[in-house]
Parts: sequence; C-alpha cells; structure tokens
Amino acid sequence: MPSRHEQEEYLEQDEAERDSAGRRNSLVALVVLAVLVAAGLLLVDRLSSVSALQDCLMTHATNCASVSPLPPVAPASRSVAPSTTR
Repeated sequence: MPSRHEQEEYLEQDEAERDSAGRRNSLVALVVLAVLVAAGLLLVDRLSSVSALQDCLMTHATNCASVSPLPPVAPASRSVAPSTTR
C-alpha cells in the first residue's frame, strides 16, 4: 500500500502540466475575448443602422426604407457616383 507521501506526490501537477493548463486557460480566455469583441462590433453596427432609421423616421420622411449606412466601397470604384433617382 502506497504511503500518504507517495499519494500526494502522485496527485501534484508537475511543471509541464501547470504550463499546459496555463496555456489552455489563456487560449480559452483569448477566444472568449475575441467573441465578445466581435459581438460588440456587431452590436455597434446594428445600433448604428437602427439609429439612422430612427433619425429618418423622426423627420417624418416617407422613404425611410432605403436609409442604411453605405457599405465601404473599394478605392478603384469610388469614381462612380451612386444614382439618386426619386
């Protein structure tokens, strides 16, 4: 039967196991942080769109369905102006 000292020594983590657990915890924290940042950016974008629509509605405009922030345009195609027909 193993002594109490041998059992405690067997249950203790060695340095490699502690480093591995630390790296794994850091990676999990990094992934959680990245998800939170992505969700925050998505929320800011959505709130910006809703705010633009609300601003349009508060002016009592009748064509608010077309109000939305324009997507970024590639630099090569900026010379073409969007059509503004009513």
